[in-house]
Amino acid sequence: MNSASDGTLLQSAPNYYARGLVLWPRLVPPLTGRVRQDPRRLATLISRRTNLSYRAILELLGAPDGQTETPILDH
Repeated sequence: MNSASDGTLLQSAPNYYARGLVLWPRLVPPLTGRVRQDPRRLATLISRRTNLSYRAILELLGAPDGQTETPILDH
């Protein structure tokens, strides 16, 4: 039986890196390997290169509400 026929919809995870690349075309691909589709890590990486707040970057990336407001240290 097809799982879509029982009324459930399957969605793939959003590609936050692709969204970030559209907004910030100078993102370096080797550095983005560390983010692993985590919008918080990507926002931390982007916040080092822009004057936007961490929260504003998360909103621009389309991250779901309820994410922590504390940036993750990436080292």
